[in-house]
Amino acid sequence: MNAIRRLIIPAGFTMAMCLPLAGQITNSLYFMHGVPQSNRINPAHQPKCGLYLGFPALAPLRLEVASSSLAYQDFIYPHPTQDSLITFLHPLGDKQAFLDQLQSVNYVISDLGISLASIGFRTSIGFFSLDVTTRMDGAVYYPRDLARLLLFGAREGETYQFDGMGIDLSLFNEVSLGWSASILDNLQVGVRGKLLFGVADLSTLRSELSLSTSQDLWNIRSDIMMNASLPFADVQYDQEGMIEDVLINEDIEDLGPFTAPGYMFNAGNLGAGVDVGINYRPVEQLQLSASAVDIGFISWKEGVHDVSYVTDYDFEGIEINPFTVSEGTDIGDFVDSVLLDSLSTFLEFTPGGAYSKRLNTKLYLGASYYLTPNINFGILSRTDFLNGRIAQQFTATANLTTGRFINLTLSYSVMNSYMKNMGAGFAFNVGPLNLYLISDNVLNMVFWPQEARSANLWFGMNLVFGYRQFKQMEYGDKPLVY
Repeated sequence: MNAIRRLIIPAGFTMAMCLPLAGQITNSLYFMHGVPQSNRINPAHQPKCGLYLGFPALAPLRLEVASSSLAYQDFIYPHPTQDSLITFLHPLGDKQAFLDQLQSVNYVISDLGISLASIGFRTSIGFFSLDVTTRMDGAVYYPRDLARLLLFGAREGETYQFDGMGIDLSLFNEVSLGWSASILDNLQVGVRGKLLFGVADLSTLRSELSLSTSQDLWNIRSDIMMNASLPFADVQYDQEGMIEDVLINEDIEDLGPFTAPGYMFNAGNLGAGVDVGINYRPVEQLQLSASAVDIGFISWKEGVHDVSYVTDYDFEGIEINPFTVSEGTDIGDFVDSVLLDSLSTFLEFTPGGAYSKRLNTKLYLGASYYLTPNINFGILSRTDFLNGRIAQQFTATANLTTGRFINLTLSYSVMNSYMKNMGAGFAFNVGPLNLYLISDNVLNMVFWPQEARSANLWFGMNLVFGYRQFKQMEYGDKPLVY
């Protein structure tokens, strides 16, 4: 078991290094055309400039974490009689209310990343953009019955279904090249090609697990299969297929400018992807749009391992000889260790073959109505295609622009089965400096922070040039307010 821990802990640490760095595209960005990186959510969009240069690590810096079922108020809430806070595990807490919030299978999603380079420029054949981004797509799935077992213990004659429990984490780097152009006066199209370099991966392929309890025995049935790609570790196996030793590459502990590119842009784990988008304006006041983002996959070949846990095990209890238990040993810990050691014999790690894993594709459908050239209202449908699951979100926005200097947005979203997500965003320019801050639920922290199930934030800085030339090209001899 120590060898297993030596494998899992470095893998988790390597993937977790990205967690505080950045995240998923906010819905409110879709209609904020004053932000050059809005072409990330719809590649048909053309920034209103001739050239932009993103600041490394700040173009953008973004973060999102979302829960399908639970909010802050489900964990911590006011004491019923005193001026203090308690958790749901407190004797006066409501464990059943906590359990009632859960679906049969629940998830926590964290799509994270940081922009290493971002540039865009206009040519006679369209607008081109180049981006280099470190990303982490992650999801943890947990069943309701797991919480039921932990909260209330194993009850006589019960069957606990843990099907669907698993984890999917992918750490990779993305190099993308985008192009958009006006095909007609009222029609824009865009496409972005992506080259993907896999750093590390952990994927659940199959997850069937149940526990049946009775007075005489506990029956545990499982059929779990996972894939892992850990290029930074040399895993050695014994003849029974169990891990004998794990050797972590020495240079992973002290990544330098010469060793980091080999891990971060690993050509052994290559993938490809594409984004496509379209903007159509049937009348001057109405724009319709659609885009599909992250259509693609990564082929994982380096440091690949198969992890399986298949058993039909009857646990009939443990006979304890007090003379074999050392002084000071906790009996409960002793029983747990014996049970876990028995169950761990069914866990097998074996060298694996190459496997492919698709990206979490997102589909956007939008419409915006322009009350004036500077004021518009938008509505957006977003569909996330996760691992065997579909997550749906809806966002409505009100957008104001004063031209070059200020762009503002207010948004309302329905996401993660929660109806009250109030967001806001602004972008402004001081000389060539473009600065923006956007969130789909920042106002929740003011009005109802205890109810929030998700949090996201986009912050970015760019140098933007050629706005005046773009306006002259767009409007010709029309008067221009700069």
